[in-house]
Amino acid sequence: MTWPSLETCDRLRHWFRENRVPLLFLLLLLAMVPMRDLWSPDEPDFAQCVREMRERGTWMLPYLNGQPYNEKPILFYWLMKGCALAGERLTGGFGFTHGIAAWALRLPSILAAGAFVFAFRAWAARFWKKGATESAVMVLAATPIWIWQAQFIQIDMLFAALVAWSWLAWLGGYLLLRGEVEGKSPSEGGRWFLMAYVCLALAFLAKGPLALVLSTALLLAFLAWQRDFKALTQMRLGWGLLLILALVSPWYAAAGIQGGPAYAYQMIVHQNLERALKAWDHIQPWWRYGEYMAGDFFPWTLLLPSLVLFLRRDEAHRRPVNRFLMLAVVVPLVLFSCAQSKQGKYILMVYPFLALLMAGMARDLAETEPSRRARRLGSLIAGALGLPALGLVAVTFLNAGGHRLQAQMAPYLGPARLGALLLLAGALVLALGAWRRTAHHLVRNSAMTLGLVFLVAGTWGFHRLDPHKGYRNWTAAVRPLIQGRQVHYWQTIRSGAMVYTDQQMPELRTAEELDALAPGALLVASGRDWPSPEGGLTEAHRARFEVLLRMPVGGGEFMLLKKTETCLR
Repeated sequence: MTWPSLETCDRLRHWFRENRVPLLFLLLLLAMVPMRDLWSPDEPDFAQCVREMRERGTWMLPYLNGQPYNEKPILFYWLMKGCALAGERLTGGFGFTHGIAAWALRLPSILAAGAFVFAFRAWAARFWKKGATESAVMVLAATPIWIWQAQFIQIDMLFAALVAWSWLAWLGGYLLLRGEVEGKSPSEGGRWFLMAYVCLALAFLAKGPLALVLSTALLLAFLAWQRDFKALTQMRLGWGLLLILALVSPWYAAAGIQGGPAYAYQMIVHQNLERALKAWDHIQPWWRYGEYMAGDFFPWTLLLPSLVLFLRRDEAHRRPVNRFLMLAVVVPLVLFSCAQSKQGKYILMVYPFLALLMAGMARDLAETEPSRRARRLGSLIAGALGLPALGLVAVTFLNAGGHRLQAQMAPYLGPARLGALLLLAGALVLALGAWRRTAHHLVRNSAMTLGLVFLVAGTWGFHRLDPHKGYRNWTAAVRPLIQGRQVHYWQTIRSGAMVYTDQQMPELRTAEELDALAPGALLVASGRDWPSPEGGLTEAHRARFEVLLRMPVGGGEFMLLKKTETCLR
């Protein structure tokens, strides 16, 4: 047996020491993986798509309830199916039901987030301020929305990681091109540009032309600010466009042929242009992203005014790298604010750039301590952590809030109490640092506190919450009643109703379709849709259905209904 050389061991120790924050972030995500099943509203839909792709033996199109699913392109479904196949084979089917397992379907988001944080750290060490690398990684790794989307079965983390890395790679190439950073070889800048185009193409395959729209707007805004449109002829744009076309067009062409013109129209036009200009869901006012960011970027949001003043006063906005980082935040915010449909996860790609700017401010602040600003910012973060900690202490230890709140909190008292104590301890440490006017450990102590709270909430807390958000209890109760029988679903399917039941549920949208059902037919409806008049549903129609099963599930309610021959009295 040959032992590794001392030089190899030293390199490994050095690598682990440099990447300790990304490694801890990845371990946090992996600790959360087995703690919950599929949660509403989107996770069961993605799981059902993978299940039907496996049943059909296809890689070309995702299917949902027997129909081609046209909401998003194919990359995320390829990754989920690949992880499902590999996970089932490697583990002997551990946790798998009907070809799917929640833990396997989470791997694409986890790996995208984890790989990005590792690459983000390497990029910051290469192109960002010395001494700010670790702080930037800690700010990003402890950002609530980044952790949440990193363990959720949704496309947004994969898309955001690809888009953000494409922008960072392009910026790296530009800084080398303009001599802002010394290159390691004459061709290094070109490699960064090509990497940017590859990631942009993959982002296109993950969520469609939105990746190209955002990137074009950002690069044009940056080059206009720099007054450097000459760079368009030097950044291998022609090769980049050809590369994007070569990677994207084969699947789009094949999917359009197999799915037909209607599928192509829905996927390209309806889900992108029409959703942006005339949304049908998640409709919010233009200012809503400010509200989202207050929670999604907590507690760093409190430092945003100081960051703006810092960039303006120190004229940091004159540096090309800072200009790009600022525009990478502002441009997506403006574009997404103009769209009607808004969710906090849509702007996920801006947080790496905010993290870099925050870390740069924290480094400069630490170098000028002791200072009043260190005390002020430390006090802000301490207060931000201390107020919710005191609220949780009051509710969980002092029984404040009334009997109803106490009853609702009862299953979660353990993780809530531990989380409250961790927040309170972190607030006290930060307050002590603020009193001493020290800023060296502001980011580290904040990130450590948040990371420990997320560890408690994402393991113990998720485990307690899972029976109420998952679908296993519903499946166990409904399966004996529907075994071997055709079941329909009222209005748009929520896949949690069928993902573990071993059958599909064709959708009924109109009262006439309900009338056509034979007596004894079974119907599943959500507690939200069944009472509504959608599709011409009246009280007379509802009276013809007997409720066989009603269960709270996934944050809502499902009902199993049976059609009767006559009206119920």
